[in-house]
Amino acid sequence: MKLTFVDLFAGVGMARMGMEQAGFECVYTCEFDKHKRKEYEIIHGNEPEGCDIRDVRAADIPRSDVWFFGAPCQDFSIAGLRKGLGGDRSSLISEVFRLIEEKAEDKPEWLVYENVKGMLSSNDGWDFLSILLGMEELGYDIEWQTLNTKNFGLPQNRERVYTIGHLRTSGRKQILPITSADGKDCNTKINIVGSTDPNRKIQQRKYIYGDDGLMGCMTATDYKEPRIVQIGRLSGSKRDNPSCYRVYETYGLSPCLNTMQGSGREPHILVKSNTVGGVRSSNDWRCNQPGFP
Repeated sequence: MKLTFVDLFAGVGMARMGMEQAGFECVYTCEFDKHKRKEYEIIHGNEPEGCDIRDVRAADIPRSDVWFFGAPCQDFSIAGLRKGLGGDRSSLISEVFRLIEEKAEDKPEWLVYENVKGMLSSNDGWDFLSILLGMEELGYDIEWQTLNTKNFGLPQNRERVYTIGHLRTSGRKQILPITSADGKDCNTKINIVGSTDPNRKIQQRKYIYGDDGLMGCMTATDYKEPRIVQIGRLSGSKRDNPSCYRVYETYGLSPCLNTMQGSGREPHILVKSNTVGGVRSSNDWRCNQPGFP
């Protein structure tokens, strides 16, 4: 029998893809954005059953083993206004907690909550503590870890916090910390790994305590990280090295886009070309943006 899961704040269903590849069966989806709902239907063959999570009731959601959710990140993100749980979007996690509470005796065994790293520092860490306490009051032991996609085969520096709750009445199970695909430690140089269970043994350097005991710990691991590799820059700039003129190699991590407005700020990547200056060659290289000298 397949394990089942619910996909809340589903977007276009990327989490569903991963869960289904791991052998789980999706039994319910909720997504508000009308464009993402349409894309979700094209990709997965069905439109999400739920729309506005504020209108969803526990009776609408079938029993499942796992609830996967990543409430909107804008209020946590360091690129936003940093309203945290006081904002209109990231605060929607409270609706998930409402639904779990309504489930009463039929709660999912596992909660998997994913969000941006800025959640940890939002309101000096009090927002994340509120989320941990919310899960704890619902009957879950919680673990969390910051993971980066660059450690799992993707050339992208994308740090996300995964918070896993396990229903206390179902026993005690440990999932985190996990390692990368090559078996190496996934900790970045400064990373958060923690648990609300004071009996958990984690490699600890600096302890973080809350009113209810051990919250987590800071760990540090030194290893050779994948890097962003810049090999040159476009001409035409009077400044030293503005990001919109940089040229990067095809290997290594993809650089982040800046938040300045306007066009022409995409990364420039050096790629192989068959035509250079009208002469066909298999050994020459060109930038993938116009204006490369």
